[in-house]
Amino acid sequence: MSVSLSGRLPKDDKNGLGMISSTLVEDSASTHLIVAVVNCATVTTNMDTGEVIPTARIVAVEAFPGSTADAKQLRRVWREAYEQRTGQQAIPFDKVETAPANDAGDLLRDGAGVVVSFPGAGKSKTAEEVDLICQAADLVITSNLASPTMLARKMRIGHAAAERLMDELRRRGVVGEPEGTDEPPVIPEAADLPAIIEAIRGPRADEDQADDDATDPDQS
Repeated sequence: MSVSLSGRLPKDDKNGLGMISSTLVEDSASTHLIVAVVNCATVTTNMDTGEVIPTARIVAVEAFPGSTADAKQLRRVWREAYEQRTGQQAIPFDKVETAPANDAGDLLRDGAGVVVSFPGAGKSKTAEEVDLICQAADLVITSNLASPTMLARKMRIGHAAAERLMDELRRRGVVGEPEGTDEPPVIPEAADLPAIIEAIRGPRADEDQADDDATDPDQS
């Protein structure tokens, strides 16, 4: 049995898409999830074949930006249901998400062998990596917006690299955990930025000095 879908979305407070309108603009390269409540608008019968076709009507929707914990949980549920129905594990909208304006830049960087990556927690980072983390902290705190897409656009890096930077900022207490459909909160105030940058750079400077002392032939 086939099912038709009504082409009209609910309006007013029944349409939760309005809650993520800014996210759709800011993070247009990503996929986002909605939960829809449906009922049956009409039931028609094909007099030639006898097929009965219900038309589902969406009566309410709630939206969840793809970067939130709720969206990730919904994606897991969606994947399980899709696999049970089709036998396929790869869901249709799974893709490598990259901001459209950065596609060419990503290809050039990858082709030149320049890859933005970060060691895991507890591992030392290069000066270039520390500079990127500081730049990301500056952008996030001054704009009061914890958005990987914003970082990708402003810093001209790929979306995956921006996500890793966001993980670094979260680990360092600059960005909190997302709540519901909102973007993750930015914890420090703009006035705290110099101290934050100093804290990010401080441990690395100590590591550099320790490395220099260990390898300097004059010290032996």
